[in-house]
Amino acid sequence: PPHGRIAALHPERDHGFITAADGREIYFHRNSVAGGQFDQLEPGQEVRFSEAVGDKGPQATRVQPVGKHHIA
Repeated sequence: PPHGRIAALHPERDHGFITAADGREIYFHRNSVAGGQFDQLEPGQEVRFSEAVGDKGPQATRVQPVGKHHIA
């Protein structure tokens, strides 16, 4: 799956944005984060994600934090 980094989090609005490897910004909702880990995400953290086209552009349908042991 594509990789990216958390660009921004808006917990009060239950969403955030991922900067994809190609530089695009991808929206994601709290419910898209695997294992209910939205509140553990931090800006700059690496994630894998599945992408779909949403009403307002690209959207991550599943966001999986990448563990610190991951080697790119």
